[in-house]
Amino acid sequence: MRKIPYGQINFETIIKNNYLYVDKTKYIEKLENLDATSLFYLRPGRFGKTLFTSILEYYYAIDHKDQFEELFGNLYIGKNPTENKNRYYILKMDFSGIDTSETDNLTDIQRKFTQKVIEGVEKFKKDIT
Repeated sequence: MRKIPYGQINFETIIKNNYLYVDKTKYIEKLENLDATSLFYLRPGRFGKTLFTSILEYYYAIDHKDQFEELFGNLYIGKNPTENKNRYYILKMDFSGIDTSETDNLTDIQRKFTQKVIEGVEKFKKDIT
């Protein structure tokens, strides 16, 4: 019996550990075919927003090219890839670690936010060189 990936937000972990996964990769193709200048992905909590962005990261990132068949081979987008698969460098930022519970000082929160941005850009620079 396959495990339910409750709380799992990393696409690679879900696929490699054979968690139950309902294929949503057809939406990658649909996103690419939208005629839109801005996209908003608004869903309630626990509805897969972070997991979907992880799927997009593994699909579009150049540095995951060697994993494409393993991760997407049995899924819709693996059988119907777009020309953009594994084509981009991805700048990923995670703001979940910013603790705002101990302060209501806006300057302190801005400093923590800025530090996370700097860390994300530094990691990106390191990864692409």
